[in-house]
Amino acid sequence: MDKFTDFIATLDQTLATEQLPTQALVYVPVTFSFHEGRLQIEINMLRTSFNQGDNAFGVPDILDRIRMLIGLELADRPQSRWPTNSTTKALTITPHKVVRVIPVDMSVYQVD
Repeated sequence: MDKFTDFIATLDQTLATEQLPTQALVYVPVTFSFHEGRLQIEINMLRTSFNQGDNAFGVPDILDRIRMLIGLELADRPQSRWPTNSTTKALTITPHKVVRVIPVDMSVYQVD
């Protein structure tokens, strides 16, 4: 397996075993792709993206960064506009481009 495939396998395992509270969860589809040795992460809902550069693909660090971006952005929106249902499913577009739904616990961002 290559670096990207290993990363996605670890990401899938992490997401499957996480124990998150059921209240205040939002579900955001995130696109992960691998180009020229770099991991690219796109959050279309926020119209933003970032790449990991030449750094190691650490799943916990990347999940934290994604969740922080989503949490801070959604904290400024009314709860009625939060994506509280997952309408997108995990999807493999190509061997080096996949979509995964990332759950975010909004209570971490002290939103009432």
